[in-house]
Amino acid sequence: MIRTAILGVSSLFVAAPALAGTLFTASLAEPVSERTTFVANSAVWVCEADTCTAELDRRSPTVRSCKKVAEEIGTLASFSSERGELDAEDLARCNEAADD
Repeated sequence: MIRTAILGVSSLFVAAPALAGTLFTASLAEPVSERTTFVANSAVWVCEADTCTAELDRRSPTVRSCKKVAEEIGTLASFSSERGELDAEDLARCNEAADD
């Protein structure tokens, strides 16, 4: 019984990295005046000043993900993750969805 419990607990530590998300950052064209939160891409985004962050279950930024954020918070100056950043052309396509 103890061996089963130890195996169960140790499997959680092995699975945890697979469940971890990737940090995404959206830099705002216009800063927010106070701390703001919203849900986009099935994640809670937290914005302070000119930066919003969230942990997403994907690795690389896409125009589609960016558009969902821009729809909620407005025009973005950049959209990135730990793995890369949208280029100027993709960012322009993203910002078409911004609700200024």
